[in-house]
Amino acid sequence: MTTNKKLIFSVFGVIVICLIASGGIWLLFQGTVDIGPVEKTAVEPPGGKVHYLGVLPLRNPSTMLERFSGVEKYLREQTGLNIKLRLYPTTGAVGGFTAVVRDVVNGNISFAFLAPVTSAQAYGISEGAVVPFACAQKQGSPVYYGHVSVKQDSTYQKIEDLKGKSVCGSSKSSTSGNLMPTAYLISKGIEKYEYFNPFEFLGSHDKAAEAVIAGTMEAAFINEATFDEYNQDSEQLRSIYRHPAVPEFPFCVNNTKVTPEELAKVKNALLNMHTTNIEGVKAVEKKYDKWVAINWEDYLGIKEAIANVHGPVFYNLEAWDKANK
Repeated sequence: MTTNKKLIFSVFGVIVICLIASGGIWLLFQGTVDIGPVEKTAVEPPGGKVHYLGVLPLRNPSTMLERFSGVEKYLREQTGLNIKLRLYPTTGAVGGFTAVVRDVVNGNISFAFLAPVTSAQAYGISEGAVVPFACAQKQGSPVYYGHVSVKQDSTYQKIEDLKGKSVCGSSKSSTSGNLMPTAYLISKGIEKYEYFNPFEFLGSHDKAAEAVIAGTMEAAFINEATFDEYNQDSEQLRSIYRHPAVPEFPFCVNNTKVTPEELAKVKNALLNMHTTNIEGVKAVEKKYDKWVAINWEDYLGIKEAIANVHGPVFYNLEAWDKANK
């Protein structure tokens, strides 16, 4: 092999190693996937109109790709629409969460898989243009829980035991990773930034869980799916608080970007996915049974929690971003 060829392979190897380390190796090979946020363009790409499906960065982009690539392929095949995934990085206190909300509100993407709290945020900012239309059913129920979790062998038994201890959440825009545990703390007269030392947002649920397991944080606000995942093979985490049930993560649509006929195709395909492609449903979350229809009214309890925890600033993305940098 010539020196030039050795150099080329050496450089390529370094690039691949760096991409693997950052969770971005999939970008080299996935021509149908984009990383957000979307930049508007006046020219449609080859294949005609694209309906982007933005996915909330609950985990790193490579993991979210694994979970949703089956949904993307299934929807394209069943609807005949040019549906393309849009993934977002896990950055900062609100980073990727705000980016996907901004894109669906601005009409840069047609559909988004959001958390309950970010679906309420998108609905409020868009004045009802962005609405949830389907969500998961897990073990027969369209609701889920979240936990304040500690290491399995820790001595902590309740939230009050964490006074002065290091605690983390996933994102300030998260339901289980901030909103619901914080609402409980407020009801007990606890201000988390003063009570814990420190309290930080790490960007995603897996990062928060792994910080507890590694011992760099004493406790974490995480969702039920992450809690179960890290206890699947061995019990690594223990719950000291479980928040009340909230509606499952919904698929949302910007009705100004999608015709009623297009939405009907997508909704019908999702609601029937379990009959022909249950593997694709379970790839998103192993305990999911199927997708079921849901309405905005099911999320009104989340809206009330937002009013208590975040206030009006939550519905102004520029102010929300600025306040959380």
